Amino acid sequence: MLERGWDAEGVDPSPTVVNAALKKGRPVHLGTLAGMQAPEGTYDAVTMFYVLEHLPDPTGALTKTFDLLAPGGILLLRVPDSTPIVRLLSPLGFGGALYDPPFHLYDFSPAVLVEMLRRTGFADVRTIPGEPTVPSHLGSRIAATLFGALATKVHGFTRGRILLPGVSKTTVTRKPFD
Repeated sequence: MLERGWDAEGVDPSPTVVNAALKKGRPVHLGTLAGMQAPEGTYDAVTMFYVLEHLPDPTGALTKTFDLLAPGGILLLRVPDSTPIVRLLSPLGFGGALYDPPFHLYDFSPAVLVEMLRRTGFADVRTIPGEPTVPSHLGSRIAATLFGALATKVHGFTRGRILLPGVSKTTVTRKPFD
């Protein structure tokens, strides 16, 4: 965002991550979203990429984000939708570790995420397939690319009515002006 001309800052609980970001000239604060002391309405946009599924109180995090956003502010978040794939692969002995701490504490289907966002006050929720992650293992990278491409095609072909499970979703929503 800095490279695109935005005033941007981050927050992370890891001293290692914060120090690495600061060395690159990125303004990142040590701490958590819950502990942020910024006044309400401070931010025009908040991004959360692969964060919500790791938090012990995702609803509280969405409420805090809503409070931090200015009226009309945008929240862009990305979460995995792993449960369908874990259920498919678990008889083969794969995927179960995704739900063991420190990995994912929660998994969000698009419908659940939309409901959480609406209950915390957000409006105009739109979810689309996200770009596939790029795992280091070749087989996983090929699978992620193929599933991601398939999800994007199905979403487009159905005019946004179908989001395939098992691929990451990008959700955009906003804080209403009123």
